[in-house]
Amino acid sequence: MWGHVSAKTPRGDTFILLHLRPPFDHTLSENEILEYDFDGKLVAGRRDPPEEIFFYTCLYKAKADVGAVIHCHPPIAVSLIAGGKKIIPIHQHSLKFGKGVPTSPWLYGTWQEDGEKAAKMIGNHCALMIKGHGALVTGATIQDACLNMVHVERTAKMIVLAESVGRVTPFPPAVVKKYQLLETQRAQRRGFQPRRPPEWNYYEWMIKREERWNTW
Repeated sequence: MWGHVSAKTPRGDTFILLHLRPPFDHTLSENEILEYDFDGKLVAGRRDPPEEIFFYTCLYKAKADVGAVIHCHPPIAVSLIAGGKKIIPIHQHSLKFGKGVPTSPWLYGTWQEDGEKAAKMIGNHCALMIKGHGALVTGATIQDACLNMVHVERTAKMIVLAESVGRVTPFPPAVVKKYQLLETQRAQRRGFQPRRPPEWNYYEWMIKREERWNTW
């Protein structure tokens, strides 16, 4: 889906970033990782910088609990937003989106002003759709952020399919609240420590078997 994946370093004052495309300099590895501070200053790495660095710096500054930020361009989700629709929770894995993923006007992370607007509009949500552009997601861990992006695009696809046969309705607020309580109880049992999501383990297992990990 073309974009970048990033995660906060253990020190907590920088983040590492990996492009989801080959480098312009073909002598460098496509796995070359860049490290930045929260002002967007390069700390380490050799490859071409991301054009939308302020989506990352502004989100890390604004949300101290965020451990990872991803920006990419999920085609079905972007198309759904272009059609005036909203990504709403219609299945269990999308309950995390609450009343729905917020949508912003077109923004571009090259400008700090747009990065600050994105950080403000995402608020306490884990995802933001940017009209005519793409998506921003956050997570406590890189695994959480990756799955949040998967679930944004998967939910958008499911909404498109559901609308072809009938009217799409979100989960009732009572169900959302009940499931969120269950998730809180699970977190309490593990001492609120980040966990490795079972869904991530499943996809990793499929990749190791050289199977397609996500047909959605």
